[in-house]
Amino acid sequence: MTDYRIEGRDQFESARFKSLLNNLKFFTKERTNKLLSFDEINRGLELHNQHYLGMREVKVENIVGSIDRYKDFDRYFLPKKAHLEHRWSNIYSAYKNDVILPAVNLYKVGDIYFVIDGNHRVSVAKRMGVLYIDAEVTEFRTRIPITRDMDPSDMFILSEREKFMDVTKLREKKPGIKIRLTIPGKYDFLLNQINRHMYYLNEKLEKGQEQYSFEDTALDWYDNVYLPARNIIDHYRIIEHFPNRTKSDLYVWINAHKYYLREKYGDDIGLSDAAYDFSKKFSKGFWPRVRLAFDNIIEKLKKSK
Repeated sequence: MTDYRIEGRDQFESARFKSLLNNLKFFTKERTNKLLSFDEINRGLELHNQHYLGMREVKVENIVGSIDRYKDFDRYFLPKKAHLEHRWSNIYSAYKNDVILPAVNLYKVGDIYFVIDGNHRVSVAKRMGVLYIDAEVTEFRTRIPITRDMDPSDMFILSEREKFMDVTKLREKKPGIKIRLTIPGKYDFLLNQINRHMYYLNEKLEKGQEQYSFEDTALDWYDNVYLPARNIIDHYRIIEHFPNRTKSDLYVWINAHKYYLREKYGDDIGLSDAAYDFSKKFSKGFWPRVRLAFDNIIEKLKKSK
């Protein structure tokens, strides 16, 4: 039997060097070259509904994370640390000699997999261009589509959107509703706003009147708070100056800016004025500012009639 351990050591060093190059490449793009951590995904998605699938043949390219070794490998499962060399090169040698290795143990989330046991075997398999690997698989079922091309923040945002829709029941009451945020954590801002709106509505009720439920409040908030604000955003065409963002993002930012202006000047400023001030401060270029100022003048003339 040929001893491939020397070749394995060379392959290991080559893989480590490529990982360093990947670090530089991702650094210049302001992205991270980290392997996905299952704990991070678990916290973000609140995984449950565990189901044992048994032995499967799994596509190696869909294995993108690890339970406890995510600091030892990069996002392509290339080794990052020197102490991994001995075991890595031995597994490489076993692959080259057609030794049958034990199946790896994986968690499945959507279409992606996390290694419970067998990180070195997966790393070597990826390095050698192996397409499929035998695995014992346990699945965590989710209602949102998870693919290997997704950034973790995208997964968390999808999960937060599902929770928001479940709690508010707006999807059922407003079919086709579109509230789409692109920043993690901002759906909580909307839920807090709905809570404050519920307090406001119930404060106005006369004694003996039925209190607003959270779901009823969410519907009133959507019709009488959110949509009018969206109309203001459309009027000033603010979205044109914020590519890759959504009108829902702008709704959150403008409300935060409204709070900032109130704290700065001591007066509660209207949302329309807050939207104008926000766009004036953060829109780039001369002509967008001129057009925005013109739109604001026209809007004030309409209100004065």
